[in-house]
Amino acid sequence: MSKGCLIIGAGGHAKVIADILHCQGVKVLGFVDDNPNLVGQTILGLPVVGLIGHWANFEPSSVILGIGSNAARRAVAERLETSAELPWITAIHPSAIIAKSVRIGNGTVIMAGAVINPDTVLGQHVIINTASSVDHDCTIGSYVHIAPGTHVAGGVSIGSEAFLGIGTSVIPNRKIGENAIIGAGAVVISDIPPNVTAVGVPAKVLNP
Repeated sequence: MSKGCLIIGAGGHAKVIADILHCQGVKVLGFVDDNPNLVGQTILGLPVVGLIGHWANFEPSSVILGIGSNAARRAVAERLETSAELPWITAIHPSAIIAKSVRIGNGTVIMAGAVINPDTVLGQHVIINTASSVDHDCTIGSYVHIAPGTHVAGGVSIGSEAFLGIGTSVIPNRKIGENAIIGAGAVVISDIPPNVTAVGVPAKVLNP
């Protein structure tokens, strides 16, 4: 099999990443997934070539995680990195607007219509989803997922593995702790501690 990018995971999120890579002009070899029922199927005309643990057999020149769940994305990355140094790449849709001073970690995905403003730092394997925005001087930890239509104002800090649901808004200079879950449509006007779920307008922690 010729060189190209292999996508780890074969669900809906992986499909979007495949489309982004095509838009970037990156050759995609196909997908690997631990659901044996998917192996041999095609997605967007690309094959699901095998199980995740067999990724190296296909000799990809690069790999990327096509897994939307933060915990699962981290678990797979850490599992694979114990055996090899993977050639992670980023996937950035051509319609995304990214300031030159933004720093982007390995394996991060930035989807169509996203905007990221100056001096923001993104960790590894972050998802900045469709039509979301992250303003200036934000710090986004590794394995964070910022869902479609979310807007994060300047100076916000988001801890690793946090999830901001679709349509979330965050006012400037707030802190959202690691593993926090912010419900769809919430408006964050105060700091959110780690390992909690917050919902509503304004966002309030459930069962603190």
